[in-house]
Amino acid sequence: MESVSSLNRTLRQLVHLGEGGQKVGFAAMGVLLYVYRNQPTRATDVAQWIGIGPAALSRQVADLESMGLLERTPCRNDARAQLISLTPEGKDEVDRAYKRRTDLLSDLLKDWDPTEIAEAAATVNRIQQALRAGVDQLQGKNLPVAEAAQEGKA
Repeated sequence: MESVSSLNRTLRQLVHLGEGGQKVGFAAMGVLLYVYRNQPTRATDVAQWIGIGPAALSRQVADLESMGLLERTPCRNDARAQLISLTPEGKDEVDRAYKRRTDLLSDLLKDWDPTEIAEAAATVNRIQQALRAGVDQLQGKNLPVAEAAQEGKA
């Protein structure tokens, strides 16, 4: 477990180092990245994935919307809900962040051969998928409807 914690701290430091020239901070970029991969999406899905409450996310979304990086549209299936998507400027911001991070990692791992990088990436992806599945299960996403209802999650 210590190695996972240590890797997490190092990755956060790298992300902060790669923020140069970015319009938004670490937390807001997390919102943009989720929306980038899942748009259009509901704010509740973003909040749950990031692990924050709806009020905190609402402030983030409002700030990102005022910066011209996100836009909201009504949900056709639920008149009470809104869907969040990136604006073209928001997509450009995410693309620039990916490039900065990729360039930084490439520079730091320049002594690794392509096979080592591919193997490490595959391992990290497997770990991330296993942990995400575990988090989803703990949050009740993968429970049968009856079980989730009994636990107050449906």
